[in-house]
Amino acid sequence: MKRTYMLALALLAIGIGIGIGSSTAYAASTPTTAQLEAHLWQLARATDAQGKRIDALFVRGRAPYTLRFQGRFMSELNLCNGSSSAYHLQDNQLVLEGGIMTTAACIRDEVAEQERVAGTLVNARAEMTLALDERGRLLLRNGHGDALMFSPVPLPVK
Repeated sequence: MKRTYMLALALLAIGIGIGIGSSTAYAASTPTTAQLEAHLWQLARATDAQGKRIDALFVRGRAPYTLRFQGRFMSELNLCNGSSSAYHLQDNQLVLEGGIMTTAACIRDEVAEQERVAGTLVNARAEMTLALDERGRLLLRNGHGDALMFSPVPLPVK
């Protein structure tokens, strides 16, 4: 009995340690359009295919990189420039089409780098999958194995 209990605790500890970069993360579900559009999604964690933090996406003193799904568009917020692309879901795939972007010059180098990196990870040419974890966080993975974890935040009050 004690051995079974200890094995269960060990398995639980291993399960708790599974993180964003793991291929066997917590049970996830495919988000619906309604779930995506119910929140803003602020970047909480980002790792490359090797599990290394993508530091360039986090700029001290600036609001987090944020996604907003509204109507049939996905907007990327809190970068140097604003951008918006038409989107739709195909099973767990996020498909972006077209897209527009403002063209302001970035004053700070780290903000320009944040925008460049975000553009390479989340774009219409990348294969991207979406999942919601059991805590309601949005996980976006691209075809290169990079993983971005977004926390839901309330939409602005109208």
